[in-house]
Amino acid sequence: MASTAFKLDVARRSLLEEGFFDLNDSTVGDRVLEVEMRGFPYLTEYGMDFCKQFAFDERIRSILETSLERCSLGHWLRYEEFPGHVECFRRGGPKAGRRVLMVHLWAKGSRVEYYTLSHLHDLATTKGRRSLYEIPQSELDRMGSKPEVKDFPDGGLVILDARLGFKIEQGYAITFLFATDEVIANWAKMTLPYSKGLEHKVRDLEMLSAKIGVNFAFESSGGSTEN
Repeated sequence: MASTAFKLDVARRSLLEEGFFDLNDSTVGDRVLEVEMRGFPYLTEYGMDFCKQFAFDERIRSILETSLERCSLGHWLRYEEFPGHVECFRRGGPKAGRRVLMVHLWAKGSRVEYYTLSHLHDLATTKGRRSLYEIPQSELDRMGSKPEVKDFPDGGLVILDARLGFKIEQGYAITFLFATDEVIANWAKMTLPYSKGLEHKVRDLEMLSAKIGVNFAFESSGGSTEN
């Protein structure tokens, strides 16, 4: 128990000070490859099991529960390599506050640069090509933010502040985004086709933590959505 508490303390401090924490989990790569071979079937019963295993991993849950107010899983997508471009999901530094955390599940052979401390500064950004902001290298240099290079030959699992700059040089990351209730209220829900099996899987996710929800809506037979 003491070991678990110590690891959580280290993770929280790294997330606060550096902007990210590497869980050093090389088992992720095989599962990411399996998902890829199945065609990334996120919004299925199989996808919900994958989500439960990684997005709601006990270690991830403990970090979320102690780092954010009540939050929900709000986005689930894949970021492919984009060499030479430093991106972030959220901008604003201290003014924006820590209200969104990302979980990166790295495919085998991926390489990324995380720009430490960049989450602590209100950096000038431009709108990127894939619903992310891009940070000019000159801004990072001005603030003294240096990249920490991470190679994932066997895949990897990283949790980061959504304000942190990162550059995907090779590979891709299946990405989960968790946001506080005030932020998630402005996001569109992820729509699921209705089935009793999926409904049961979603209920299982909701039962894992009183502080972490999911931003799903089920599609009714008439094509409308139901919360």
